[in-house]
Amino acid sequence: MANIRTLVLPTILFIQFLFVCSHVSSFCFIIKTLDKNHQSHDTANNGFFRGAVNTRLYDVSTQVNNFRGERYNNGNSTLPSPKEVAQRLGVKPTSEVPAKTWQRAWKVHKRLIPLLHCTDSCKPPDSSLNIACMWWKALSGNDQSSPVYDDGLAYDLLPSGWRKLVKFNRFYPRLHHANVELRTAYLDNAVFQIVSDIKEVDATVKILLICMGAGYDTRGVKMLERGIVDSVIEMDLPEVVKAKNRLMNRLWKRRPSLNNTTMPKLIPVDFNKIPGVQRELKRELGSLASTPNPEKWHTIFVFEGVMIYLDENIPSTLLNITSSALKGNSLDGSLCFADRLENVPGGDRALGELELQRNGWLIKDWCPKPGLARHMGSARLVGSEVAFVGEFQ
Repeated sequence: MANIRTLVLPTILFIQFLFVCSHVSSFCFIIKTLDKNHQSHDTANNGFFRGAVNTRLYDVSTQVNNFRGERYNNGNSTLPSPKEVAQRLGVKPTSEVPAKTWQRAWKVHKRLIPLLHCTDSCKPPDSSLNIACMWWKALSGNDQSSPVYDDGLAYDLLPSGWRKLVKFNRFYPRLHHANVELRTAYLDNAVFQIVSDIKEVDATVKILLICMGAGYDTRGVKMLERGIVDSVIEMDLPEVVKAKNRLMNRLWKRRPSLNNTTMPKLIPVDFNKIPGVQRELKRELGSLASTPNPEKWHTIFVFEGVMIYLDENIPSTLLNITSSALKGNSLDGSLCFADRLENVPGGDRALGELELQRNGWLIKDWCPKPGLARHMGSARLVGSEVAFVGEFQ
């Protein structure tokens, strides 16, 4: 055991050295590119946000996955710059660097993921960038200056030893993890705002949070731990749910305080198979409707970065069946999303309102950002008796 320990620390330090060297190289590349672009009129093609936004900067082009969102036009002047979005959310903006720098950072991380999990007893499978997002969210969650700081909650989900790399977050340029931080900050605050508005009207109302495609995210646990919501349901692919159960067991061991918290209920489901989704929603919401005083419950659906991986017409169908499931059980509810709506190529609010309303939702707030998961917003159920105090600030 002693020999193993003596090997682990030098290995961790060596990997950290590789990370730092990689990012120093990236910064050198940025400086050279900036110097060239200073004399060039072609800055838009190099991935800078000037006027029309070049969202290819966030495109993980090395992924085999065929993103549904990629088939939309990527250049759209209705999208604000990352700096504008970050300013609204109180988050440090992403680095304005060439697309090649983003791709280089992603390639380094992608190649290191198998190594980072080589000693991981949980061995979570990677599905739709779930593992990468787990690390990115841990980086932001460990940043005490960030509004998404979680006191090490996401960090405690990571494998032993290797997770210590996250503590050196000052060495990491604000690229992919900062982009994910934008949507994390938005969704956390949107949920909090909805809950605050509801509690202001009736403090006895309980909140059910349903995370559609939660992956290895810890939002549900965080909301329960902080007493913001009363119950959480998370839905995702069977292999993801199985792996997350293992990760949750590790989380319990590392955070004994969670023993007094009712943890999220994990439900395996394939969103591309609508009948199965409808069956699960009918069972869960039907069970809620049969409880005493079901009108004292408010359900909040959350979609984050899942629609871009689904088949055509599925995202719109999911919006429709979630609102229908609530209405079918005479329940009230809201919607928060940081994803890719169908029929909305850019950041046009009018198109977003139309897409949501035709599927049973009335838009409350709209905050688009660059990237594939470019649509952020909140909405309430059409015909809902809940009147929100105001838009999320």
